[in-house]
Amino acid sequence: MNLWTSSFLMYVTSSVGNELEENRLSDYDFIEMESGDNVTEFDNRTCTNDYCISDEAYVDLIADYLTPRGWYLVLIGIHATVFLGGIIGNSLVCIAVHRNHTMRNVTNYYIVNLAIADLMVIILCLPSTVLWDVTETWFLGNCLCKAIPYLQTVSVSVSILTLTFISIDRWYAICFPLKFKSTTKRAKRTILVIWIFSLIFDIPDLIVLHTAPAPHLRVDTIFYTQCTVSWSQRSERIFALIKLVFLYGGPLLFMTFTYCSIIRVLWRSKIPGYQSSRSTPPITESTASIHENFEGQMASRRKAAKMLIVVVLVFGLCYLPVHILIVLRQTVGLPSNEINVTCSLIAHWLCYANSAMNPIIYNFMSGKFRKEFRRSFQCSPRGSNDRRIFKCTLPYCPPDPRCQPYRNIPTELNFQTLQGTSEIVPLNMCISQSR
Repeated sequence: MNLWTSSFLMYVTSSVGNELEENRLSDYDFIEMESGDNVTEFDNRTCTNDYCISDEAYVDLIADYLTPRGWYLVLIGIHATVFLGGIIGNSLVCIAVHRNHTMRNVTNYYIVNLAIADLMVIILCLPSTVLWDVTETWFLGNCLCKAIPYLQTVSVSVSILTLTFISIDRWYAICFPLKFKSTTKRAKRTILVIWIFSLIFDIPDLIVLHTAPAPHLRVDTIFYTQCTVSWSQRSERIFALIKLVFLYGGPLLFMTFTYCSIIRVLWRSKIPGYQSSRSTPPITESTASIHENFEGQMASRRKAAKMLIVVVLVFGLCYLPVHILIVLRQTVGLPSNEINVTCSLIAHWLCYANSAMNPIIYNFMSGKFRKEFRRSFQCSPRGSNDRRIFKCTLPYCPPDPRCQPYRNIPTELNFQTLQGTSEIVPLNMCISQSR
């Protein structure tokens, strides 16, 4: 049975299932040894399984044999770490952008979309595929056999396309600043198109996947039931090649070009449209201020570019082993042995680990994200004496730029705040809303 299904991640999961299943079948002498004393209880003409024991005893032996032990428990543990870390990290990314209005820019909208796709992978797909890995059985029925791999491939498609459009946006903004105006409205429309395209592009997964009982078992049991595909090996190979080109190799090559152009502009030359500010001959106080602002913008853009390049590199490296296995499986074939099984499991884990790595990258390489992450674990001290006064329109509170310091106001005044109106508000009255 060819269980290398049409999903990037399910492809590896199925490979692991196929190889482990074959290895375990070769070890069925263990079951025979356990059941040897019962062979004489049944006549050979009434046997319904290979070892002439009752079906109940046979199923119990299989269940005991498939119970996770040893390094499978380690496998569950490292996936659980990714599960918890991915949920916490990606949730913090969404919260940070939601509550800090100054972070609601085009790039961060794309980053939130990437975090949502990662959350979908971690919450909907990781638990079920880990269960499949360690038990070699799809327990979740035919409907979820179609839905979970489909959503998994959709989320991977959304991730790679989001990274691609981030690179396009940065490329235009830095290399052609006078010809392109990036807006959050355009970013939202692009994100919607990304999801619609991914949902349509991966429909074949939704159609061809189905559950199939194990052909080598002659008893009625759910064990060794697989989530597999119903199309031919040639069709599977063609669809795998299409995905390899359009959802991995092609986007990575394009992002290599865009980020190389960005690096050349930010580190080796002048940004078009800003040259005049850097080459103004007389050095006055105003020109010095302009030059300082320009250098500040350059430094900020370089930091953002570094972070985005690292995100793309990590994505490419985490999914590289999976695609190497795809190419090898579809061209020369892979023998079923422990080395290939271990490589498949590692490649599978790397795909999920990527969904938890991005928030770590943001924390180390973005001061704004790092600050917001820290605020998420801080509580406002009770009885704070911070009574700085701000004039703002609620619910906007410091540090939102729409709140300006309002001076010469007696702190003993009893201010009353009204939702949606411009009021003079003590800072500590805004803490609960800004955090």
